Amino acid sequence: MYSAVYRKYGWNFLRDPIYNYVEFNKIIEEPIIDSAPLQRLRWIRQLQLANMVYPGADHTRFQHSIGVMHLAGAFSQALVEELGDYGDLGSFKAEELIEVARVSGLLHDVGHGPFGHAFEEAIYWSKQHPIKDHEEAGAYLIRHSEISEVLEKQGFLEPVLKVIGEHRPSEAPLALIRLTIKEWVYPADVMDFLMRDSYYTGTHEYGYVDYQRLIKLSHVNPEDHVEIALEEKALGALMGYLRSRINMFLHVYMHPVTTVYSYTVEEIMRIVDEYTGKYSEAIRSLYKGDPGAYIKLNDYSVISDGEATARERGDKRLKMLVESIVSRKHMWKLLIEERIGVGSKELIGVTSALMIRNSQLLKDSMEKELREKLRDTGFSDSADLFWINMSTLRPLPPIPNSYIQLCKSINGGVRNTLRAFIPELLEKEGIKLTVLVRVYAPRDIAKDLDRSKVASKISREVISEHIFLGGLFSGITM
Repeated sequence: MYSAVYRKYGWNFLRDPIYNYVEFNKIIEEPIIDSAPLQRLRWIRQLQLANMVYPGADHTRFQHSIGVMHLAGAFSQALVEELGDYGDLGSFKAEELIEVARVSGLLHDVGHGPFGHAFEEAIYWSKQHPIKDHEEAGAYLIRHSEISEVLEKQGFLEPVLKVIGEHRPSEAPLALIRLTIKEWVYPADVMDFLMRDSYYTGTHEYGYVDYQRLIKLSHVNPEDHVEIALEEKALGALMGYLRSRINMFLHVYMHPVTTVYSYTVEEIMRIVDEYTGKYSEAIRSLYKGDPGAYIKLNDYSVISDGEATARERGDKRLKMLVESIVSRKHMWKLLIEERIGVGSKELIGVTSALMIRNSQLLKDSMEKELREKLRDTGFSDSADLFWINMSTLRPLPPIPNSYIQLCKSINGGVRNTLRAFIPELLEKEGIKLTVLVRVYAPRDIAKDLDRSKVASKISREVISEHIFLGGLFSGITM
């Protein structure tokens, strides 16, 4: 796969169900793969508790990290060669930038806590912590583990941290490399998890991505050298990718039962941390330079923590939450779902951060009012057990990257054509983006015809009132 300049690293390969053979080098990548922070990802599932719905979904973030390394290398190689033709490699050699891309892909998820994003919802985002999310945690794990020594020897530590860090690098080559991994319409991260997740869930029809066509027909934007341009003849592959992304979110990632189990494990982690402070303390220790406690956290340790804490504290609710996962008897059931169509015009100029912040405020407001109305309507003992889940445009790439530069390849050169707004492209294909607003009720109430009818009516009234009062979705019809 790689030219002679890579021979100094020494190469080996492993077998992978998505790409068949994945190469890795022995000097840099093998010691990182064998490091404690990376090996820990073998014990954190990629799809949290989706295996409760799709039994094959037992694959891990370790496998995904290997896949992203592979795709990031392939994606960056062609772009780096073009960047070299423009004489814009900066202080880097071409092979160094490709290796930075591969290692950054390998390490992009190293900071994930148990059950992935559920840990962020339950721990990182519910309290004030010196580290705010898994991406920051990853940077601390890299700096304070054996990984830093491996990267420092090759001069790659700072470039890798810049590529996967919070802010876009100021160096043009690193900014371009960052796009091949994340913050792009079809980055290596997303392409791999769509293909890998659809393979292991058995939903092959949802997750197909023509990644080779997307990569082969991507170019360095000739106007600025820090963005990516896609040839117009790859537009079909792009639309297929976007459909796959939408389908996987609607049918796999946001499956109602999977959502229930994610909420359940979030509750377990919140309660355990309130009693013991174990997870918060692990984050604080990592911040201070000691990653030991954080590295020991994984999916299995959380279930063990829940069982032990419930027993020691005599907490019956915590015991029920843990047992609901162990025995697969979910405590909540989907009561109603409203699908809100979002037109492309409503998205112009809207930032990802604003969407996330406003949707969280809207959800909290609706949840509060729903519980108040339920208490006044004969649900006084169970009102606080109702909850709302919203998915806010997650099938889309992050809003700032919802534009894509299209181009044509002419006589060996690249000429830009149309700068396209992706929601408009989707609308032309008859795909209107949706936001899901779901209300979940205790299982016994949801299965009771009379009580669920009353609760459903109240839920729809609350959602309708908030939607049409303005807020995040002003002007959007239900």
